[in-house]
Amino acid sequence: MKQFIYLLAILLSPVCVSDVITLKVAQSGGAPFRSIQQAINSLPDNDKQAIIQIGPGVYAEKIYLTRNKVALIGAGADNTEIREAELRTNWLKQHPSDWGAAVVNIRASDIALLNISIVNSYGELTGDNEHQFAVRGFEQATRIITANCRIIAGGADTLSLWNKTDGMYYHDNCYFEGHTDMVCPRGWAFFSNSTFMNKKTYATLWHDGELKEQQKMVVRDSHFDGVPGFMLGRRHYDAQFFLINNQYSGNMADKPIFRHTYPIEPQRDRANLWGDRYYFSHTDNKQVIYPWLQTHLPVGVTAEQITAKWIFAGRWDPQLQLKTLLKLNEENQ
Repeated sequence: MKQFIYLLAILLSPVCVSDVITLKVAQSGGAPFRSIQQAINSLPDNDKQAIIQIGPGVYAEKIYLTRNKVALIGAGADNTEIREAELRTNWLKQHPSDWGAAVVNIRASDIALLNISIVNSYGELTGDNEHQFAVRGFEQATRIITANCRIIAGGADTLSLWNKTDGMYYHDNCYFEGHTDMVCPRGWAFFSNSTFMNKKTYATLWHDGELKEQQKMVVRDSHFDGVPGFMLGRRHYDAQFFLINNQYSGNMADKPIFRHTYPIEPQRDRANLWGDRYYFSHTDNKQVIYPWLQTHLPVGVTAEQITAKWIFAGRWDPQLQLKTLLKLNEENQ
């Protein structure tokens, strides 16, 4: 009898190959769920990998991820979009924290956002370009992957993954658009094969690595563009930037990555334990459009070494994790 019940449970459960939970979302009604959050809320509270396959369409909803090991996989960034309009200051007038201020809110680990667009349209609708998150990761969130995505906000802080203790993030083949500090990780972050489009003349990149000297942000094989006079990056905290084999638009300002300080309110200045750590390398010298972009790496480090495996130093292999998720998604179609 117990064996019969066990077999029946397998047949009725959403578990597919490799003991993975697969759920389908479609606006057409051809799937068990029409809402992404409804599918997330239906997941059992266990440690099985969950894949939520999201069909084409624009999903006007906020996403809250509190369960580990969830992959949201769309039908392509041009086909599947999650879109909401939210200004951070408006949200905080009625709520005690940022939880819910973003389109995608993450308070979990081993989260993947794949083949999808995530858009905070507040600035587009109102012309207000203040802080508005597309994706916001909280203190508990680490090992976050985005791949083949478009992540867009009409204001500052588009992609804000803010676990400064042990946050690790991997981004490949993505398009990022926003305003000041539009991509602003805390901890360790690796970006590759991506495009950064800055709609304001202030900083594109921002990094917080104040808790550990080894924390760093790497961007390689990517493209930077924006409005005329856009700046490449800044920091408030101790930080470490590696920019390898990137392409830089002529619209970029002749302004090196810099430390932001507060001359009128010096008490707001953060510690500066390790000084300026801004490193560059190029295979195409035409990309050295300003003297400060000249190749400069730490002693003993080569451009070829600067990979995802190098930055995470054996603590995480996001490329293997991404490959596994894509394979599981294909097998569970």
